[in-house]
Amino acid sequence: MNHVLRYIIGICLILTFCCCNKQITGETITLSDLPLVNISADLDTIIEIKNWLAIGPFDFMPMFTDPVISFFRQDLKRYRIKEGSIDEVGLKKLQKRGAGVFLINEASPQIKLFKYVRRRISKRSNFYLVARIHSAKTQDAAFITDGSNSYSVWLNGDKLVELRGKYNVNKAGDRFVNVSLKEGENLVFVKINRGTNVRSWDLICAITPRQEAERIYRVNYASDFVVNPLINSSLEVYAGPYLSGRVEVINNMNQVVGGGSFDRLNTNDQPFIVSDLKKLEDGFYKTILLVGGARLEEMVYKGNFQTFVKQAKTSIDEIGGSNPYNNDLKAAMQRVNYLNEQPGDPNSPSETRFINRNRVYWGYSLYRMFHKDALTQLMTYESQEQNSGIFIFHVGNQQQQNIPLVIVVPSALQGNSMIEDWYTSNLDQIETDNALADEYGFAVAWIYAGGRKYSANQTEKEIASVIKRVNSEYDIDHQRIFITGDCEGGRRALLQLAASPDRYAACVVSSPLTLSGGIDGVPINLLSNMGNIPILVRHGTDDDVSPIENSRKFYEEAQKINMAVEYIEVQGSHICVAKDLHRFVFDFFNQIDLKQK
Repeated sequence: MNHVLRYIIGICLILTFCCCNKQITGETITLSDLPLVNISADLDTIIEIKNWLAIGPFDFMPMFTDPVISFFRQDLKRYRIKEGSIDEVGLKKLQKRGAGVFLINEASPQIKLFKYVRRRISKRSNFYLVARIHSAKTQDAAFITDGSNSYSVWLNGDKLVELRGKYNVNKAGDRFVNVSLKEGENLVFVKINRGTNVRSWDLICAITPRQEAERIYRVNYASDFVVNPLINSSLEVYAGPYLSGRVEVINNMNQVVGGGSFDRLNTNDQPFIVSDLKKLEDGFYKTILLVGGARLEEMVYKGNFQTFVKQAKTSIDEIGGSNPYNNDLKAAMQRVNYLNEQPGDPNSPSETRFINRNRVYWGYSLYRMFHKDALTQLMTYESQEQNSGIFIFHVGNQQQQNIPLVIVVPSALQGNSMIEDWYTSNLDQIETDNALADEYGFAVAWIYAGGRKYSANQTEKEIASVIKRVNSEYDIDHQRIFITGDCEGGRRALLQLAASPDRYAACVVSSPLTLSGGIDGVPINLLSNMGNIPILVRHGTDDDVSPIENSRKFYEEAQKINMAVEYIEVQGSHICVAKDLHRFVFDFFNQIDLKQK
């Protein structure tokens, strides 16, 4: 009995006194040590918060508590500090009792707290972050946040938003909350929990004019505003910074079969619900969200999705013979089957939504492929070496003859199959870029480049096979083929340009790695092989993944040999809270295309 009592007392002592790393220097950090985020009287741009005061991480007992549930522990309560705010007295108390307190100053707005944890990672879960915002006057604004796994954000003691079971930092700009800044100092307080993933301590927080928040929401949620893409009796909508709007559900006869309006509803607190959909027949429906004069569209599936999968598989099994389009259908079926078999995480609504959105997207693509009118689809090819492959192809409704084609080269991928890779699930970027391509009149081929088996030589052969396959179905203009990529994908795009300069009309790369490459080649060493093809390079000054020297030195060497290279240097890091960051790519290609006509 005494042994059990001592064990219980020991646990209580650990829970009471065990927290985070001690102050190394012994100096006391004050709130005044934390730099201010200054907001002018007329906020007109996105301001990312990169300076934080961090408290934690706090310990929990994995033997008794699920790390996900530890989010609900009020770690500051033992110090008699209420969550949501902190003052100098509380901060001093934390440090006096050994709590870890330190300052964060990052180049990127994506704060990765994992790298600040030195030891005992598996026993630590909650961090608290504090930022100071000084506003020149009382003004309306909006907060844009994204994080993982669970997080809460307060402003001046009032809770703005709480997300639980977040799948990942996918959009970078995920939640949109309207706020009113008071004149002078405003305190931002965040609590973030890693869940079961010890590396999932990420947070992005920015402040922006409400009008810009609305624009970013329309970009990031252009086809992802439905919370439950697989529906039965009701449909839920997230409207971001918009408090009023209308939802319409439309069948394949273009008839409105459901919907409703909302007014003064903050969907960060609860979604807008369209009910009474149980009477609808099973199948795909277009959902329209009308907000602020804008129209957003997303496909949903009503009914049992597994029934659709079985019916589609039966239809494909009945197709005889082997030809390229039948192979496309089989690849699309493999993708739908793969998604249908994913278990997901019942404790993560975010992951469930992510998987279901992919199920609906690729399921609807397969449905359209049966009718040979899919706008985005999986396509197959066979190379001269009898190797087969799969790529994503998008073509707009307006495309008929002499179609200009953009080849998108991926960054480093770790998978073996386009069917299963996250790259194919990156619908936010795929759909955003495809919409830009439609706006400028381009088709797009998203190649796989071998996945983790990438080589420059094989990628060159893959691109040739992709172009040949697309041209067998569509009238591609071989004088108007363009290539683009980001980061490592930018390096690879430049290598392809050096290998086959006559193939491309222009090349655009963003934050490319040009000073490294190994046996596949270093782009800066291959400048003379790129011919006189127009190249546009763009790089953010605060990029912490691909240092800006990559682009500066590449441009400097290109100037020495009078190459047609343009260089744009912009403020920003490796990420962007708005998914339309590639507009400059299509704008440049469009300028080159107009000159050629």
